[in-house]
Amino acid sequence: MATKNPKSFMEAKIKARAMETSNIKNALVFNIGYTPGEILIRNELEKVTDDLADYVNLDLPRHIIIYGSKGSGKTLSALIVAKALKDTKSVPYFYVNVRENPTSTKIYRNITRLHSKGHEVEEVKNRFDSMLSEKAIIILDEVDFLQDYDALYHITRHTKANLILLTQKVYWYKNMNDESVKSSLQPDHIVFHEYSSDEIREILKMRADEGLNRYDKESLGLLSAMLVRDYRSDARIGIKALEIIGRLNEWDDDSVRAALKQAYVEVEGETLKNLGDRDLLILAALIKNQDTNRAYSEVSASNSLLLRGVSKSTFFQSVNYLQNLGLVTLIKKKIGRYYTMESQILLSDESIVSGELKRRN
Repeated sequence: MATKNPKSFMEAKIKARAMETSNIKNALVFNIGYTPGEILIRNELEKVTDDLADYVNLDLPRHIIIYGSKGSGKTLSALIVAKALKDTKSVPYFYVNVRENPTSTKIYRNITRLHSKGHEVEEVKNRFDSMLSEKAIIILDEVDFLQDYDALYHITRHTKANLILLTQKVYWYKNMNDESVKSSLQPDHIVFHEYSSDEIREILKMRADEGLNRYDKESLGLLSAMLVRDYRSDARIGIKALEIIGRLNEWDDDSVRAALKQAYVEVEGETLKNLGDRDLLILAALIKNQDTNRAYSEVSASNSLLLRGVSKSTFFQSVNYLQNLGLVTLIKKKIGRYYTMESQILLSDESIVSGELKRRN
């Protein structure tokens, strides 16, 4: 084992890595949470901006529900348009992830920043109403996790805010069982379809122009086509693959294929890291027992405080969430005279779940 001077060793390492990453102009461009200066204007986005322009001009809310799969640009588009309104018309916007704030009270507290229980709910709602007495945009992401509809009713009846609701579930609004909320919302329904190959190519070209010193346009075409064919047009995977190829600065067909596979695994890993503990434990249970009813029995009898006695509705809400993330898919299966739902695990390597559990313990 060699010994080296730490200063010279570190300096040599920095120089070597600088050579390896010399094609990267701006690494931030490839972060999943990066907000680009320019975006692709899709037909779906035209409708969103039409509604918001009417809201600004006519002073009448035009509430919007945007449906779309992971990587279809729902959240990024909503945030960019809201920021543009703030910058040009001084209309403030508030973003809340409903999966992390699943009750109306938590939404009120999140927007007002009055998190302390020393602030009574009535005080929080009064502050909320005061903040939204003029034009404002409220983006509720993953709104299908909302456990009660008070916030939707209150915002539409008692504030001047315009709601943008984001969900992967196309039947969420249709299945809403509160007619008074539906009557108040009367939203425009806008579906963000999976990107076409041309749209993906344009998105990747914009990221390449901003983030790389050199790239091959023909390889972007192959990357786009493969992303549409094999990865459901998930822009997150495409952008990560572009970073991998860009670092190596190798643009042959084999490098594109290898980068896509690696990007898929990395995005998958990031998805697992962002899962809540309970969702991760339920995913682990589904890996052990693909029959969802048996998996639920195991989960509800677990020694884990997060799982013990969990309700069936909560369990299946988590399973549906895992399906929306593309980690599992549910298949209806007949056993004798009865049907059951069986989960099929879509992970490239199931062992990463146990690895993530060990990392957290």
